Amino acid sequence: MIRTKIVWKLFLTYIGLIVICALTVGIFSTVSLRNYYLGGITSNLKSNAHLVRNLVKPDLSSGKLSNIDSQTKILSKEIGTRITIVDKEGIVLGDSQEDPGRMENHADRPEIKEALSGKTGRSIRYSNTLKMDMMYLAIPVMQNGQVMGITRLSLPLTEVRTKIAYIHKITILGASLATVVALGIGFMTARMITKPLRDMTNLASEIASGDFTRKIKVRSGDEIGQLAQTFNQMTEELKTKIQTITEDRNEMRAVLTSVIEGVIAIDKDERVILFNSAIEEMLNLSRDKAIGKFFWEVIRNNELNTLLKEAAEKRKLQTKELTLFLPQEKIFEVHALPIKSEEGISGVVAVLHDITEIKKLEKMRIEFVANVSHELRTPLTSIKGFIETLKDGAIDDSENNRRFLNIIETHAERLNNLIDDLLQLSRIESREIGMELQSINLRELVENVISNLKEAVEQKGHTIEIDFPANLPRVKADPEKMEQVLSNLLDNATKFTPEKGRICIRAIDKGKDIQIEISDTGIGIPQKHLPRLFERFYRVDKARSRELGGTGLGLAIVKHIVQVHGGKVGVESKPDKGSKFFFTLPKNPFSS
Repeated sequence: MIRTKIVWKLFLTYIGLIVICALTVGIFSTVSLRNYYLGGITSNLKSNAHLVRNLVKPDLSSGKLSNIDSQTKILSKEIGTRITIVDKEGIVLGDSQEDPGRMENHADRPEIKEALSGKTGRSIRYSNTLKMDMMYLAIPVMQNGQVMGITRLSLPLTEVRTKIAYIHKITILGASLATVVALGIGFMTARMITKPLRDMTNLASEIASGDFTRKIKVRSGDEIGQLAQTFNQMTEELKTKIQTITEDRNEMRAVLTSVIEGVIAIDKDERVILFNSAIEEMLNLSRDKAIGKFFWEVIRNNELNTLLKEAAEKRKLQTKELTLFLPQEKIFEVHALPIKSEEGISGVVAVLHDITEIKKLEKMRIEFVANVSHELRTPLTSIKGFIETLKDGAIDDSENNRRFLNIIETHAERLNNLIDDLLQLSRIESREIGMELQSINLRELVENVISNLKEAVEQKGHTIEIDFPANLPRVKADPEKMEQVLSNLLDNATKFTPEKGRICIRAIDKGKDIQIEISDTGIGIPQKHLPRLFERFYRVDKARSRELGGTGLGLAIVKHIVQVHGGKVGVESKPDKGSKFFFTLPKNPFSS
Protein backbone atom coordinates (compact mmCIF):
# COMPACT_ATOMS: atom_id res chain seq x y z
CA MET A 1 0.00 0.00 0.00
CA ILE A 2 1.37 3.42 -0.99
CA ARG A 3 1.57 5.73 2.00
CA THR A 4 0.91 9.41 1.28
CA LYS A 5 3.23 11.73 3.14
CA ILE A 6 1.61 14.24 5.44
CA VAL A 7 3.28 17.12 3.57
CA TRP A 8 1.36 16.15 0.42
CA LYS A 9 -1.83 15.74 2.40
CA LEU A 10 -1.45 19.26 3.77
CA PHE A 11 -0.38 20.58 0.36
CA LEU A 12 -3.37 19.04 -1.44
CA THR A 13 -5.64 20.32 1.32
CA TYR A 14 -4.30 23.82 0.73
CA ILE A 15 -4.89 23.46 -3.02
CA GLY A 16 -8.48 22.34 -2.42
CA LEU A 17 -9.14 25.21 -0.01
CA ILE A 18 -7.63 27.76 -2.39
CA VAL A 19 -9.64 26.47 -5.37
CA ILE A 20 -12.83 26.51 -3.34
CA CYS A 21 -12.12 30.01 -2.08
CA ALA A 22 -11.30 31.24 -5.61
CA LEU A 23 -14.50 29.72 -7.00
CA THR A 24 -16.54 31.16 -4.14
CA VAL A 25 -15.05 34.64 -4.61
CA GLY A 26 -15.54 34.47 -8.40
CA ILE A 27 -19.16 33.36 -8.15
CA PHE A 28 -19.94 35.85 -5.42
CA SER A 29 -18.26 38.67 -7.36
CA THR A 30 -20.08 37.78 -10.59
CA VAL A 31 -23.47 37.59 -8.92
CA SER A 32 -22.86 40.80 -6.97
CA LEU A 33 -21.62 42.73 -9.97
CA ARG A 34 -24.44 41.45 -12.19
CA ASN A 35 -27.01 42.42 -9.57
CA TYR A 36 -25.28 45.78 -9.19
CA TYR A 37 -25.36 46.50 -12.93
CA LEU A 38 -28.91 45.22 -13.30
CA GLY A 39 -29.99 47.40 -10.38
CA GLY A 40 -28.41 50.43 -12.03
CA ILE A 41 -30.06 49.69 -15.37
CA THR A 42 -33.41 49.14 -13.65
CA SER A 43 -33.15 52.46 -11.84
CA ASN A 44 -32.19 54.26 -15.06
CA LEU A 45 -34.99 52.62 -17.01
CA LYS A 46 -37.50 53.49 -14.30
CA SER A 47 -36.54 57.19 -14.36
CA ASN A 48 -36.74 57.35 -18.13
CA ALA A 49 -40.02 55.41 -18.13
CA HIS A 50 -41.63 58.01 -15.87
CA LEU A 51 -40.37 60.77 -18.13
CA VAL A 52 -41.71 59.06 -21.25
CA ARG A 53 -45.03 58.28 -19.55
CA ASN A 54 -45.51 61.92 -18.70
CA LEU A 55 -44.82 62.89 -22.31
CA VAL A 56 -47.13 60.36 -23.98
CA LYS A 57 -49.94 60.55 -21.44
CA PRO A 58 -51.65 63.61 -23.03
CA ASP A 59 -51.80 61.88 -26.42
CA LEU A 60 -53.20 58.73 -24.84
CA SER A 61 -55.76 60.76 -22.96
CA SER A 62 -56.82 62.78 -26.05
CA GLY A 63 -56.82 59.75 -28.33
CA LYS A 64 -54.16 61.17 -30.64
CA LEU A 65 -52.63 57.75 -31.14
CA SER A 66 -50.90 58.67 -34.43
CA ASN A 67 -48.54 61.03 -32.60
CA ILE A 68 -47.42 58.33 -30.15
CA ASP A 69 -45.30 56.29 -32.58
CA SER A 70 -43.38 59.31 -33.90
CA GLN A 71 -42.94 60.67 -30.42
CA THR A 72 -41.45 57.34 -29.17
CA LYS A 73 -38.89 57.37 -31.94
CA ILE A 74 -37.83 60.92 -31.06
CA LEU A 75 -37.62 60.21 -27.33
CA SER A 76 -35.70 56.94 -27.93
CA LYS A 77 -32.94 58.81 -29.76
CA GLU A 78 -32.68 61.33 -26.92
CA ILE A 79 -32.41 58.79 -24.08
CA GLY A 80 -30.78 55.94 -26.09
CA THR A 81 -33.36 53.41 -25.03
CA ARG A 82 -35.95 51.42 -26.94
CA ILE A 83 -39.45 52.65 -26.12
CA THR A 84 -42.69 50.75 -26.67
CA ILE A 85 -46.17 52.14 -25.94
CA VAL A 86 -48.96 49.57 -25.50
CA ASP A 87 -52.64 50.16 -24.81
CA LYS A 88 -54.56 48.38 -22.17
CA GLU A 89 -55.47 45.62 -24.64
CA GLY A 90 -51.81 44.82 -25.39
CA ILE A 91 -51.84 46.43 -28.82
CA VAL A 92 -48.58 48.19 -29.65
CA LEU A 93 -49.28 51.87 -30.30
CA GLY A 94 -45.71 52.96 -30.82
CA ASP A 95 -42.23 51.49 -30.93
CA SER A 96 -38.92 53.24 -31.42
CA GLN A 97 -37.37 50.43 -33.50
CA GLU A 98 -40.24 48.60 -35.23
CA ASP A 99 -43.48 49.35 -37.08
CA PRO A 100 -46.26 48.99 -34.51
CA GLY A 101 -48.63 47.64 -37.10
CA ARG A 102 -46.42 44.68 -37.75
CA MET A 103 -45.87 43.84 -34.13
CA GLU A 104 -47.88 41.18 -32.32
CA ASN A 105 -50.02 41.73 -29.29
CA HIS A 106 -47.91 42.23 -26.11
CA ALA A 107 -50.57 41.43 -23.56
CA ASP A 108 -48.82 38.11 -22.70
CA ARG A 109 -45.49 39.68 -21.92
CA PRO A 110 -44.58 39.26 -18.22
CA GLU A 111 -43.70 42.89 -17.65
CA ILE A 112 -46.89 44.02 -19.51
CA LYS A 113 -49.04 41.74 -17.36
CA GLU A 114 -47.46 43.17 -14.23
CA ALA A 115 -48.00 46.78 -15.43
CA LEU A 116 -51.63 46.11 -16.42
CA SER A 117 -52.24 45.21 -12.80
CA GLY A 118 -51.06 48.70 -11.81
CA LYS A 119 -47.51 47.74 -10.76
CA THR A 120 -44.07 48.21 -12.23
CA GLY A 121 -43.15 45.14 -14.26
CA ARG A 122 -39.62 43.94 -15.02
CA SER A 123 -38.27 40.93 -16.89
CA ILE A 124 -35.10 39.77 -18.59
CA ARG A 125 -35.44 37.52 -21.60
CA TYR A 126 -34.23 36.83 -25.08
CA SER A 127 -35.70 39.09 -27.71
CA ASN A 128 -36.64 37.28 -30.90
CA THR A 129 -36.89 40.61 -32.66
CA LEU A 130 -33.42 41.89 -31.71
CA LYS A 131 -31.84 38.45 -31.21
CA MET A 132 -30.28 39.27 -27.85
CA ASP A 133 -30.98 39.30 -24.11
CA MET A 134 -32.97 42.36 -23.10
CA MET A 135 -34.17 43.94 -19.88
CA TYR A 136 -37.71 45.15 -20.06
CA LEU A 137 -39.32 47.62 -17.61
CA ALA A 138 -42.98 48.59 -17.92
CA ILE A 139 -45.03 51.10 -15.92
CA PRO A 140 -48.77 51.77 -16.22
CA VAL A 141 -50.19 55.04 -17.61
CA MET A 142 -53.02 55.83 -15.20
CA GLN A 143 -56.06 58.09 -15.54
CA ASN A 144 -58.72 58.34 -12.89
CA GLY A 145 -57.27 55.26 -11.26
CA GLN A 146 -57.59 53.22 -14.40
CA VAL A 147 -54.82 51.85 -16.63
CA MET A 148 -55.17 53.29 -20.12
CA GLY A 149 -51.80 52.18 -21.48
CA ILE A 150 -48.31 50.87 -20.76
CA THR A 151 -44.97 52.58 -21.23
CA ARG A 152 -42.20 50.02 -21.68
CA LEU A 153 -38.51 50.74 -21.97
CA SER A 154 -35.85 48.11 -22.78
CA LEU A 155 -32.08 47.91 -22.98
CA PRO A 156 -29.82 45.16 -24.30
CA LEU A 157 -27.65 43.40 -21.64
CA THR A 158 -24.59 43.17 -23.90
CA GLU A 159 -22.70 45.72 -21.81
CA VAL A 160 -23.54 43.85 -18.64
CA ARG A 161 -22.28 40.60 -20.20
CA THR A 162 -19.10 42.29 -21.36
CA LYS A 163 -18.38 43.73 -17.95
CA ILE A 164 -19.17 40.41 -16.20
CA ALA A 165 -16.92 38.56 -18.66
CA TYR A 166 -14.17 41.05 -17.89
CA ILE A 167 -14.75 40.53 -14.18
CA HIS A 168 -14.57 36.76 -14.77
CA LYS A 169 -11.26 37.17 -16.54
CA ILE A 170 -9.85 39.39 -13.80
CA THR A 171 -11.14 37.01 -11.14
CA ILE A 172 -9.63 33.95 -12.87
CA LEU A 173 -6.27 35.68 -13.37
CA GLY A 174 -6.24 36.90 -9.77
CA ALA A 175 -7.29 33.53 -8.44
CA SER A 176 -4.65 31.78 -10.57
CA LEU A 177 -1.93 34.13 -9.37
CA ALA A 178 -3.10 33.82 -5.79
CA THR A 179 -3.22 30.05 -6.19
CA VAL A 180 0.36 29.89 -7.47
CA VAL A 181 1.61 32.13 -4.65
CA ALA A 182 -0.49 30.29 -2.08
CA LEU A 183 0.72 26.94 -3.36
CA GLY A 184 4.34 27.95 -2.88
CA ILE A 185 3.62 29.37 0.55
CA GLY A 186 1.47 26.33 1.39
CA PHE A 187 4.14 23.88 0.32
CA MET A 188 6.78 25.69 2.39
CA THR A 189 4.40 25.90 5.33
CA ALA A 190 3.53 22.22 5.03
CA ARG A 191 7.23 21.29 4.93
CA MET A 192 7.93 23.57 7.87
CA ILE A 193 5.06 21.99 9.84
CA THR A 194 5.98 18.42 8.92
CA LYS A 195 9.77 18.72 9.42
CA PRO A 196 9.52 18.31 13.22
CA LEU A 197 7.21 15.37 12.58
CA ARG A 198 9.78 13.81 10.23
CA ASP A 199 12.47 14.45 12.82
CA MET A 200 10.28 12.74 15.43
CA THR A 201 9.77 9.76 13.12
CA ASN A 202 13.52 9.41 12.52
CA LEU A 203 14.23 9.89 16.21
CA ALA A 204 11.64 7.27 17.11
CA SER A 205 13.44 4.80 14.82
CA GLU A 206 16.75 5.61 16.51
CA ILE A 207 15.15 5.21 19.95
CA ALA A 208 13.77 1.84 18.85
CA SER A 209 17.34 0.80 17.99
CA GLY A 210 18.57 1.96 21.42
CA ASP A 211 20.08 5.38 20.56
CA PHE A 212 18.92 8.13 22.95
CA THR A 213 21.63 10.70 22.18
CA ARG A 214 19.89 12.85 19.53
CA LYS A 215 17.29 15.52 20.29
CA ILE A 216 14.76 17.41 18.15
CA LYS A 217 15.45 21.12 17.65
CA VAL A 218 12.54 23.20 18.92
CA ARG A 219 12.04 26.00 16.34
CA SER A 220 8.74 27.48 17.50
CA GLY A 221 6.51 27.86 20.51
CA ASP A 222 3.33 26.60 18.84
CA GLU A 223 1.72 23.19 19.23
CA ILE A 224 4.33 21.54 16.98
CA GLY A 225 7.12 23.10 19.04
CA GLN A 226 5.45 22.00 22.26
CA LEU A 227 5.09 18.50 20.79
CA ALA A 228 8.81 18.46 19.89
CA GLN A 229 9.73 19.63 23.38
CA THR A 230 7.46 17.02 24.94
CA PHE A 231 9.00 14.37 22.68
CA ASN A 232 12.49 15.35 23.88
CA GLN A 233 11.33 15.13 27.49
CA MET A 234 9.75 11.76 26.78
CA THR A 235 13.05 10.57 25.25
CA GLU A 236 14.96 11.61 28.38
CA GLU A 237 12.44 9.95 30.69
CA LEU A 238 12.39 6.84 28.52
CA LYS A 239 16.19 6.73 28.58
CA THR A 240 16.19 7.08 32.37
CA LYS A 241 13.52 4.43 32.83
CA ILE A 242 15.18 1.98 30.44
CA GLN A 243 18.48 2.57 32.24
CA THR A 244 16.76 1.96 35.57
CA ILE A 245 15.08 -1.18 34.25
CA THR A 246 18.40 -2.38 32.83
CA GLU A 247 20.17 -1.75 36.13
CA ASP A 248 17.38 -3.49 38.05
CA ARG A 249 17.53 -6.41 35.62
CA ASN A 250 21.30 -6.65 35.96
CA GLU A 251 21.05 -6.44 39.74
CA MET A 252 18.37 -9.12 39.76
CA ARG A 253 20.47 -11.27 37.43
CA ALA A 254 23.51 -10.76 39.67
CA VAL A 255 21.47 -11.65 42.75
CA LEU A 256 20.01 -14.73 41.08
CA THR A 257 23.46 -15.74 39.88
CA SER A 258 24.91 -15.44 43.37
CA VAL A 259 22.01 -17.26 45.02
CA ILE A 260 22.97 -20.86 45.76
CA GLU A 261 19.35 -21.97 45.58
CA GLY A 262 18.00 -22.90 42.20
CA VAL A 263 15.32 -20.50 40.90
CA ILE A 264 12.99 -21.22 37.99
CA ALA A 265 9.93 -19.24 36.91
CA ILE A 266 7.24 -20.05 34.36
CA ASP A 267 4.51 -17.87 32.86
CA LYS A 268 0.80 -18.58 32.61
CA ASP A 269 1.41 -20.46 29.35
CA GLU A 270 3.73 -22.85 31.24
CA ARG A 271 6.84 -21.58 29.45
CA VAL A 272 10.14 -20.99 31.27
CA ILE A 273 10.89 -17.26 31.73
CA LEU A 274 13.58 -17.38 34.43
CA PHE A 275 16.40 -19.85 34.94
CA ASN A 276 19.35 -18.98 37.20
CA SER A 277 22.86 -20.43 37.08
CA ALA A 278 22.39 -22.52 40.24
CA ILE A 279 19.57 -24.50 38.67
CA GLU A 280 21.61 -24.83 35.48
CA GLU A 281 24.12 -26.82 37.52
CA MET A 282 21.43 -28.69 39.43
CA LEU A 283 19.57 -29.84 36.33
CA ASN A 284 22.61 -29.87 34.05
CA LEU A 285 20.78 -27.66 31.54
CA SER A 286 21.72 -24.61 29.50
CA ARG A 287 19.75 -21.48 30.31
CA ASP A 288 19.59 -20.45 26.64
CA LYS A 289 18.04 -23.79 25.72
CA ALA A 290 15.52 -23.65 28.57
CA ILE A 291 14.10 -20.11 28.22
CA GLY A 292 10.89 -20.02 26.19
CA LYS A 293 10.24 -23.76 26.32
CA PHE A 294 7.44 -25.53 28.16
CA PHE A 295 8.66 -26.39 31.66
CA TRP A 296 7.68 -30.04 31.28
CA GLU A 297 10.04 -30.20 28.29
CA VAL A 298 12.90 -28.85 30.41
CA ILE A 299 12.29 -30.58 33.75
CA ARG A 300 12.17 -34.34 33.45
CA ASN A 301 10.61 -34.95 36.86
CA ASN A 302 6.92 -35.65 37.31
CA GLU A 303 6.85 -34.67 41.00
CA LEU A 304 8.37 -31.24 40.36
CA ASN A 305 6.11 -30.64 37.36
CA THR A 306 3.07 -31.61 39.40
CA LEU A 307 4.15 -29.25 42.21
CA LEU A 308 4.37 -26.32 39.78
CA LYS A 309 0.90 -27.07 38.41
CA GLU A 310 -0.56 -27.37 41.92
CA ALA A 311 0.89 -23.97 42.90
CA ALA A 312 -0.85 -22.37 39.88
CA GLU A 313 -4.14 -24.21 40.39
CA LYS A 314 -4.38 -23.83 44.19
CA ARG A 315 -3.05 -20.25 44.08
CA LYS A 316 -0.92 -20.70 47.21
CA LEU A 317 2.53 -21.78 48.34
CA GLN A 318 3.34 -25.44 47.81
CA THR A 319 6.31 -27.08 49.59
CA LYS A 320 7.72 -30.53 49.08
CA GLU A 321 10.91 -32.56 49.45
CA LEU A 322 12.01 -34.12 46.19
CA THR A 323 14.77 -36.53 45.30
CA LEU A 324 16.41 -35.90 41.94
CA PHE A 325 19.09 -37.94 40.18
CA LEU A 326 21.41 -35.44 38.47
CA PRO A 327 23.11 -37.99 37.99
CA GLN A 328 23.94 -38.35 41.68
CA GLU A 329 21.05 -38.58 44.06
CA LYS A 330 20.25 -35.21 45.62
CA ILE A 331 17.48 -34.12 47.95
CA PHE A 332 15.80 -30.73 47.44
CA GLU A 333 13.29 -28.75 49.44
CA VAL A 334 11.13 -27.07 46.79
CA HIS A 335 8.94 -24.01 47.43
CA ALA A 336 6.56 -23.21 44.55
CA LEU A 337 4.72 -19.89 44.80
CA PRO A 338 2.20 -18.47 42.28
CA ILE A 339 3.01 -15.07 40.75
CA LYS A 340 -0.05 -12.89 41.30
CA SER A 341 -1.00 -9.90 39.16
CA GLU A 342 -4.08 -7.72 38.65
CA GLU A 343 -5.29 -10.13 35.98
CA GLY A 344 -4.88 -13.19 38.22
CA ILE A 345 -2.10 -15.78 38.28
CA SER A 346 0.55 -14.84 35.72
CA GLY A 347 2.96 -17.68 36.48
CA VAL A 348 4.80 -19.68 39.11
CA VAL A 349 8.27 -19.28 40.64
CA ALA A 350 9.98 -22.24 42.29
CA VAL A 351 13.01 -22.20 44.58
CA LEU A 352 15.01 -25.41 44.94
CA HIS A 353 17.12 -25.64 48.10
CA ASP A 354 19.69 -28.43 48.13
CA ILE A 355 19.32 -30.16 51.50
CA THR A 356 21.37 -33.21 50.59
CA GLU A 357 24.15 -32.31 53.05
CA ILE A 358 21.63 -31.36 55.74
CA LYS A 359 19.94 -34.74 55.35
CA LYS A 360 23.34 -36.42 55.39
CA LEU A 361 24.31 -34.57 58.56
CA GLU A 362 20.98 -35.41 60.12
CA LYS A 363 21.55 -39.05 59.31
CA MET A 364 25.06 -38.83 60.74
CA ARG A 365 23.70 -37.19 63.89
CA ILE A 366 21.17 -39.96 64.37
CA GLU A 367 23.86 -42.55 63.81
CA PHE A 368 26.20 -40.68 66.15
CA VAL A 369 23.63 -40.60 68.94
CA ALA A 370 22.91 -44.26 68.39
CA ASN A 371 26.62 -45.11 68.38
CA VAL A 372 27.35 -43.07 71.51
CA SER A 373 24.42 -44.69 73.26
CA HIS A 374 25.65 -48.12 72.23
CA GLU A 375 29.26 -47.38 73.16
CA LEU A 376 28.23 -46.13 76.58
CA ARG A 377 25.68 -48.85 77.20
CA THR A 378 28.13 -51.74 76.67
CA PRO A 379 30.66 -50.84 79.41
CA LEU A 380 27.94 -49.52 81.69
CA THR A 381 26.04 -52.79 81.38
CA SER A 382 29.19 -54.71 82.24
CA ILE A 383 29.98 -52.43 85.19
CA LYS A 384 26.42 -52.64 86.47
CA GLY A 385 26.39 -56.40 86.10
CA PHE A 386 29.61 -56.98 87.99
CA ILE A 387 28.60 -54.51 90.72
CA GLU A 388 25.35 -56.45 91.22
CA THR A 389 27.36 -59.67 91.29
CA LEU A 390 29.63 -58.28 93.97
CA LYS A 391 26.65 -57.00 95.96
CA ASP A 392 25.04 -60.41 95.76
CA GLY A 393 27.97 -61.95 97.66
CA ALA A 394 30.82 -62.16 95.22
CA ILE A 395 32.58 -59.42 97.15
CA ASP A 396 33.33 -62.03 99.83
CA ASP A 397 34.71 -64.41 97.23
CA SER A 398 38.41 -63.85 97.59
CA GLU A 399 39.15 -65.79 94.44
CA ASN A 400 36.95 -63.67 92.06
CA ASN A 401 36.25 -60.32 93.71
CA ARG A 402 39.53 -58.77 92.64
CA ARG A 403 39.04 -60.03 89.09
CA PHE A 404 35.57 -58.49 88.99
CA LEU A 405 36.94 -55.21 90.26
CA ASN A 406 39.64 -55.27 87.59
CA ILE A 407 36.94 -55.79 84.93
CA ILE A 408 34.93 -52.90 86.36
CA GLU A 409 38.07 -50.75 86.35
CA THR A 410 38.77 -51.71 82.72
CA HIS A 411 35.26 -50.75 81.59
CA ALA A 412 35.40 -47.54 83.65
CA GLU A 413 38.69 -46.68 82.00
CA ARG A 414 37.09 -47.41 78.63
CA LEU A 415 34.23 -45.07 79.49
CA ASN A 416 36.69 -42.45 80.61
CA ASN A 417 38.66 -42.75 77.36
CA LEU A 418 35.45 -42.55 75.32
CA ILE A 419 34.31 -39.44 77.11
CA ASP A 420 37.75 -37.86 76.83
CA ASP A 421 37.83 -38.56 73.09
CA LEU A 422 34.32 -37.12 72.64
CA LEU A 423 35.20 -33.98 74.57
CA GLN A 424 38.46 -33.58 72.69
CA LEU A 425 36.75 -34.06 69.33
CA SER A 426 34.07 -31.55 70.27
CA ARG A 427 36.66 -28.96 71.36
CA ILE A 428 38.68 -29.45 68.17
CA GLU A 429 35.60 -29.03 65.97
CA SER A 430 34.49 -25.89 67.82
CA ARG A 431 38.08 -24.55 67.81
CA GLU A 432 37.99 -24.28 71.59
CA ILE A 433 41.43 -25.88 71.81
CA GLY A 434 44.10 -23.36 70.95
CA MET A 435 46.82 -24.59 68.65
CA GLU A 436 50.36 -23.77 69.77
CA LEU A 437 51.92 -23.71 66.32
CA GLN A 438 55.66 -24.17 66.22
CA SER A 439 58.28 -24.94 63.62
CA ILE A 440 58.89 -28.63 64.14
CA ASN A 441 61.12 -31.35 62.73
CA LEU A 442 58.82 -34.15 61.59
CA ARG A 443 61.48 -36.86 61.75
CA GLU A 444 62.22 -36.13 65.39
CA LEU A 445 58.49 -36.17 66.14
CA VAL A 446 58.02 -39.52 64.38
CA GLU A 447 60.98 -41.09 66.21
CA ASN A 448 59.53 -39.91 69.51
CA VAL A 449 56.15 -41.49 68.75
CA ILE A 450 57.78 -44.78 67.67
CA SER A 451 59.72 -44.79 70.94
CA ASN A 452 56.46 -44.51 72.91
CA LEU A 453 54.94 -47.44 70.94
CA LYS A 454 58.12 -49.55 71.07
CA GLU A 455 56.74 -52.12 73.48
CA ALA A 456 53.59 -52.84 71.42
CA VAL A 457 55.61 -52.99 68.18
CA GLU A 458 58.16 -55.41 69.67
CA GLN A 459 55.41 -57.66 71.08
CA LYS A 460 54.07 -58.24 67.53
CA GLY A 461 57.52 -58.39 65.98
CA HIS A 462 56.86 -55.57 63.46
CA THR A 463 59.55 -53.81 61.48
CA ILE A 464 59.26 -50.03 61.23
CA GLU A 465 60.95 -48.09 58.43
CA ILE A 466 61.38 -44.32 58.27
CA ASP A 467 61.83 -42.85 54.78
CA PHE A 468 62.42 -39.13 55.13
CA PRO A 469 64.50 -36.96 52.77
CA ALA A 470 67.63 -35.56 54.38
CA ASN A 471 66.65 -31.96 53.56
CA LEU A 472 62.96 -32.26 54.47
CA PRO A 473 61.62 -28.76 55.32
CA ARG A 474 60.20 -28.09 58.77
CA VAL A 475 56.45 -27.68 59.21
CA LYS A 476 54.37 -25.29 61.29
CA ALA A 477 52.22 -27.34 63.65
CA ASP A 478 51.25 -28.05 67.25
CA PRO A 479 53.74 -30.74 68.44
CA GLU A 480 51.34 -32.29 70.98
CA LYS A 481 48.44 -32.54 68.49
CA MET A 482 50.66 -33.89 65.72
CA GLU A 483 52.07 -36.47 68.12
CA GLN A 484 48.48 -37.55 68.80
CA VAL A 485 47.82 -37.86 65.04
CA LEU A 486 50.93 -39.99 64.47
CA SER A 487 50.24 -42.07 67.58
CA ASN A 488 46.69 -42.89 66.43
CA LEU A 489 47.79 -43.88 62.93
CA LEU A 490 50.82 -45.89 64.08
CA ASP A 491 48.79 -47.56 66.84
CA ASN A 492 46.14 -48.64 64.29
CA ALA A 493 48.84 -49.92 61.95
CA THR A 494 50.36 -51.90 64.80
CA LYS A 495 47.05 -53.38 65.97
CA PHE A 496 45.62 -54.31 62.54
CA THR A 497 48.83 -55.73 61.09
CA PRO A 498 49.49 -59.44 61.74
CA GLU A 499 52.69 -60.41 63.60
CA LYS A 500 56.01 -59.72 61.95
CA GLY A 501 54.54 -57.14 59.65
CA ARG A 502 56.16 -54.10 58.12
CA ILE A 503 55.21 -50.50 58.80
CA CYS A 504 56.70 -47.70 56.71
CA ILE A 505 56.57 -44.00 57.51
CA ARG A 506 57.39 -41.82 54.50
CA ALA A 507 57.56 -38.06 54.02
CA ILE A 508 57.14 -36.47 50.55
CA ASP A 509 57.77 -32.84 49.60
CA LYS A 510 54.67 -31.73 47.62
CA GLY A 511 55.76 -28.16 47.00
CA LYS A 512 53.56 -26.10 49.31
CA ASP A 513 52.85 -29.04 51.62
CA ILE A 514 54.59 -32.03 53.22
CA GLN A 515 52.74 -35.33 52.87
CA ILE A 516 53.21 -37.99 55.58
CA GLU A 517 52.32 -41.57 54.64
CA ILE A 518 51.96 -44.49 57.07
CA SER A 519 51.63 -47.78 55.22
CA ASP A 520 51.43 -51.32 56.58
CA THR A 521 51.13 -54.91 55.46
CA GLY A 522 48.00 -55.47 57.54
CA ILE A 523 44.64 -57.03 56.82
CA GLY A 524 43.52 -54.13 54.63
CA ILE A 525 40.11 -52.49 54.32
CA PRO A 526 37.38 -53.23 51.74
CA GLN A 527 36.78 -50.43 49.25
CA LYS A 528 33.18 -49.79 50.35
CA HIS A 529 34.33 -48.72 53.83
CA LEU A 530 36.97 -46.18 52.76
CA PRO A 531 34.65 -43.11 52.19
CA ARG A 532 33.30 -43.36 55.75
CA LEU A 533 36.44 -44.43 57.56
CA PHE A 534 37.06 -41.01 59.18
CA GLU A 535 33.48 -40.74 60.54
CA ARG A 536 32.92 -41.00 64.27
CA PHE A 537 32.32 -44.50 65.62
CA TYR A 538 32.60 -45.98 62.15
CA ARG A 539 34.23 -49.39 62.35
CA VAL A 540 35.01 -51.93 59.66
CA ASP A 541 34.92 -54.78 62.15
CA LYS A 542 33.11 -53.63 65.29
CA ALA A 543 33.77 -56.74 67.32
CA ARG A 544 37.51 -56.71 66.62
CA SER A 545 37.75 -52.96 67.27
CA ARG A 546 36.18 -53.32 70.67
CA GLU A 547 38.40 -56.32 71.38
CA LEU A 548 41.42 -54.17 70.64
CA GLY A 549 40.12 -51.41 72.89
CA GLY A 550 39.28 -48.76 70.31
CA THR A 551 36.66 -46.09 70.88
CA GLY A 552 35.92 -45.55 67.16
CA LEU A 553 36.88 -41.86 67.43
CA GLY A 554 40.62 -42.02 66.72
CA LEU A 555 40.48 -41.44 62.95
CA ALA A 556 37.83 -38.71 63.38
CA ILE A 557 40.18 -36.92 65.80
CA VAL A 558 43.04 -37.35 63.31
CA LYS A 559 40.96 -35.83 60.52
CA HIS A 560 39.90 -32.77 62.50
CA ILE A 561 43.37 -32.06 63.92
CA VAL A 562 44.85 -32.16 60.40
CA GLN A 563 42.06 -29.93 59.05
CA VAL A 564 42.66 -27.38 61.82
CA HIS A 565 46.30 -27.29 60.65
CA GLY A 566 45.11 -26.58 57.09
CA GLY A 567 45.87 -30.08 55.77
CA LYS A 568 43.96 -33.02 54.34
CA VAL A 569 43.69 -36.71 55.19
CA GLY A 570 43.18 -39.76 53.00
CA VAL A 571 43.46 -43.54 52.84
CA GLU A 572 44.25 -46.20 50.28
CA SER A 573 43.72 -49.84 51.02
CA LYS A 574 42.98 -53.30 49.64
CA PRO A 575 41.96 -56.37 51.59
CA ASP A 576 44.96 -58.57 52.54
CA LYS A 577 47.30 -56.09 50.83
CA GLY A 578 47.65 -53.59 53.63
CA SER A 579 46.65 -49.95 54.04
CA LYS A 580 48.19 -46.52 53.55
CA PHE A 581 46.99 -43.55 55.58
CA PHE A 582 48.32 -40.15 54.65
CA PHE A 583 47.91 -36.52 55.60
CA THR A 584 49.40 -33.18 54.51
CA LEU A 585 50.76 -30.25 56.49
CA PRO A 586 51.71 -26.80 55.17
CA LYS A 587 55.40 -26.00 55.23
CA ASN A 588 56.86 -23.54 57.68
CA PRO A 589 57.26 -20.39 55.51
CA PHE A 590 60.49 -19.53 57.32
CA SER A 591 62.10 -22.96 56.96
CA SER A 592 65.03 -23.37 54.62
